Formats: sequence, structure tokens, C-alpha cells
Amino acid sequence: MTDQIEKLEAQVNALAQAVLRLAAVAEVNGQFQPEQLRELRWPGAAFEPEAIRTMGWLCDELAAAREARQLREQAG
Repeated sequence: MTDQIEKLEAQVNALAQAVLRLAAVAEVNGQFQPEQLRELRWPGAAFEPEAIRTMGWLCDELAAAREARQLREQAG
């Protein structure tokens, strides 16, 4: 069971990394603002509390990446 949980954790981590990279590219191209993810809901489906916390974490990570890019641009 522990191996299965570790495998699931690794898969979720990989998906989170992919979402962060895709969202960062979309943001840089002006296609959306990360804050929009905080309010994202699938029609007719409840959002679990853990999912809400995870979306908040993703938004925070994207905001930190945006700040880092802006600081690099200002310094460069």
C-alpha cells in the first residue's frame, strides 16, 4: 500500500508541475491571470476542501514565479 501511495504522490506532483508550467506560459502570453484559478469550479460539482487548498497553493506558486520574473526583468 505504501508503494501505491508514493506512486500516487509522485504522479500528483508531476501533474502539479505540468500545470504550473502551462499556466506560467499562458500568463506570460497574456492569456489569463493565475488568480482566476482560485474561483475555478466545474459546473454542478462540489469542490473538496483539499482541492481548494491545492488550487490556492498553485495560485501562490504562480504569483511567486511572476514576482521572480518581474524582479529579473527589473534587474536586467
